[in-house]
Amino acid sequence: MDVTEILSLLFGFIGTGIAIYQWAVLNESKKRNKEIQYLLAGVSNLSLAKQQAWINQISLLNNPQDPEQLAHARSCVRARDDLSEVHSLVSALEGVIDSDNSATTSILKKSLEQSKLNNQLQEEGLKNPTLVQNQKNNDQALEEATEH
Repeated sequence: MDVTEILSLLFGFIGTGIAIYQWAVLNESKKRNKEIQYLLAGVSNLSLAKQQAWINQISLLNNPQDPEQLAHARSCVRARDDLSEVHSLVSALEGVIDSDNSATTSILKKSLEQSKLNNQLQEEGLKNPTLVQNQKNNDQALEEATEH
């Protein structure tokens, strides 16, 4: 072998090594993007849940009678609105990472699947004869207690 063949072979190995390294970096980058996307989807869902909690709290407020109550009501509404903005921003960021695959949608589908499985589990539990007998005994005891 002459020097040019050795150099050519050496550069071939180096090129192959660089290609393998780039492939590994690209795959690792995709994994990291998915992790970030699911993290953002979780933050988005949390901000949506907190927004609903503020809506529930606001619904319990009476009409403000003095400036202090008005300030409190305004701060509650502001908190709700701020969480709405956080939800919108985080949802947009999550969508930028992979616009074809939504982590939020994936999480919702998984939650729905878990709910269906939970319903099936409860349905199977209701077929348990001891559970049915206990329910009948409880109903009977309740009827007797209300008659007296």
